[in-house]
Amino acid sequence: MILGHGDDGYLHHETIKANFSSNVFYEGLPKGLKEFLSLHWEKLTRYPEANAESLQEAVAHWHQLESQQILITNGATEAFYLIAHYLQKKSATIIIPSFAEYEDACRVHNVPTEFMEWSAVNETSRFNTKAVFFGNPNNPTGLIFPKKMLHSLLENNPNTLFVIDEAYVDFTSNVITMVNEINNFTNLLLVKSLTKTYSIPGLRLGYIISQKQNIQAIQLAKMPWSVNTMAIEAGKFIVENAADITLPLKRLLADTTELMSSLQQIENIEVYPTTTNFFLCQTKVKTAAELKKQLLNEHQLLIRDASNFKGLSPYHFRIATQTPEQNQLLIDAISQWTTL
Repeated sequence: MILGHGDDGYLHHETIKANFSSNVFYEGLPKGLKEFLSLHWEKLTRYPEANAESLQEAVAHWHQLESQQILITNGATEAFYLIAHYLQKKSATIIIPSFAEYEDACRVHNVPTEFMEWSAVNETSRFNTKAVFFGNPNNPTGLIFPKKMLHSLLENNPNTLFVIDEAYVDFTSNVITMVNEINNFTNLLLVKSLTKTYSIPGLRLGYIISQKQNIQAIQLAKMPWSVNTMAIEAGKFIVENAADITLPLKRLLADTTELMSSLQQIENIEVYPTTTNFFLCQTKVKTAAELKKQLLNEHQLLIRDASNFKGLSPYHFRIATQTPEQNQLLIDAISQWTTL
């Protein structure tokens, strides 16, 4: 699904006033990162570390784990493709609606897939597949599975590898990360992203956390130098300064609540609950594609048409909270559209 994701603003010639299609934190690069990278500019004349070893060590220390439990990747997407390669010719269940790359990676590597609705999963669920993929928080819904439920799923399915995408774990106030549980379960594999929280999607930087034997097996398919020098240096800057560049989560979630409340007041727009800064909506007039086109052409606002998420309809769209001023532009524009 190369062209199916959000933040496709580069495909349009219009000047975009506000991008609600991307879940990346809207305030931009962490303070000091640009200056830090400029100090390492000359490193571009040399090959990067073959396996991003220095960042691997830094991330391991950050999470109080061993370096052999970390695999640095070219964004979370490379992680999913490496995991699918490890699972090739086996089987996987994908909890939907979900990030399309889980399915795409499995298809490329001949992993037969089954699909299960998010609402159908509970603590007693049993899986017959080799792996289960889901996001926690989930994209595009922003919903979560609590840690108690995750414990039950892992314990009740010891022969199934749970691939949990924690790319948006910083965007919820719920304590759901399983990093501190990684040594308790051989069937747990976490995919993390540094691009969303720290606004560096153009650098492509993520990593996998698991027990050593899982990382070792997955790493066999990883090509050298997949993570570039600037991404490695940015990652080390983030890890070293993480305590000083945390998200203003309370404000972000308060703005989200206010935006959702305002959209709920608009006739023919349904807003779904979330635990994060992004959420699903559904239009009851025309389609999400038509709404996206109108907002882009008439108001220079970009939303995520969510119709290509498996399990959703042509009427679903996803919104990621922006600044209060930009949020108001969206509210006004959608209000206008529903009366046309």
